[in-house]
Amino acid sequence: MVLLALTMMLPAQTEKTVLFLVPFYSNQYETQNLSSIQEDADMYQVNAFQLMGFWAGAQIALDEYAAQGTLLKIIVKDISDSEAKLRSVLENQSLMNEVDLIVGPFFSKQFAIASKYAKDYKIPIVNPFTTRTDILENNEYVYKLLPSLESRPATISFMADMYPNHQILIYADSTKKTKEFLAYTSYFKSKNISYKIVPFSGNLVNNLKSGAHNIIVVLSEDEARAHMISRDLVYKADLNNITFVVPEAWLDMPTYDVEYYAKLNIHFFSDYFVDKSTEQTKLFVHKYTEKFNTPPMVKTFGFQGYDATKFFVELVLNDMDIDRVKFVPMSYRFSFDKVNNGGYENVNVQFLEVKENIVQPVGF
Repeated sequence: MVLLALTMMLPAQTEKTVLFLVPFYSNQYETQNLSSIQEDADMYQVNAFQLMGFWAGAQIALDEYAAQGTLLKIIVKDISDSEAKLRSVLENQSLMNEVDLIVGPFFSKQFAIASKYAKDYKIPIVNPFTTRTDILENNEYVYKLLPSLESRPATISFMADMYPNHQILIYADSTKKTKEFLAYTSYFKSKNISYKIVPFSGNLVNNLKSGAHNIIVVLSEDEARAHMISRDLVYKADLNNITFVVPEAWLDMPTYDVEYYAKLNIHFFSDYFVDKSTEQTKLFVHKYTEKFNTPPMVKTFGFQGYDATKFFVELVLNDMDIDRVKFVPMSYRFSFDKVNNGGYENVNVQFLEVKENIVQPVGF
């Protein structure tokens, strides 16, 4: 089995060491049949390529530190999904004693193992992808970059309170208790917030309340249902009394009618929304494309790799004083709260709307 170990020395002042624990599956480059890759999109179905974008984005950040003369020692370990590989790294005392920051692992079981070692060695450790809150328990060194799913119903509740007369409708298959469905129903029940589940798309318009503001939360990513619900609302409902919240995946549906975007004032939550129009984003895309001959994409984690690396290296360089970190991420929006006796969770959920065919943050 191949264990990738890459060390980069970047010149300058006080040295800091960053350990990346990334599942590259480097052994698959030789052993896996890659003949199924016929076009660019196919490679992201292969384990050996899935997270290369994250590391590519991280390299852009590291190149910037090198240009600034910042002294960093970067160690990258390919741990695949192997607990044995992971422990072989974490049990290296001489290595762990010099590490100032750990980025990864990305899978929950491996992160749970690594975070215990991080706690023992008092090393900040970053998880860029999970929404699970249990990783924060009893470990003040953990940083969780994605807000929990409960932040979504909390946002809906806050917005609903702006309308004295309102109702919340959830369109979902109540027999399929997904994590998001349970997050909504559990949160609303715990806060005594009234809501109604509508399991059939054809009944949604019939359940709208006249004279009230109807907040519709759709949890289905089914393309046919997206069309049916949108069509019914456009042609049968009073759109002035509706806030329409849908999965982000609806924005990528190739057959979704542009008329619906224009008329429904669609709202959605996003884990990693990037505004491609900003100068910061344009510069990053230029650097990334120039270095790797392909543009970065949110779904292949190039933006996230840059953001996580840049923000947390800045944090380490500023002695973990978050108020001194001036970097603003492109794909995340950070606002960290410390959990009692635990780590730090980003609580800044991204809630956006499509208004006049432009995606923008919702202002309350």
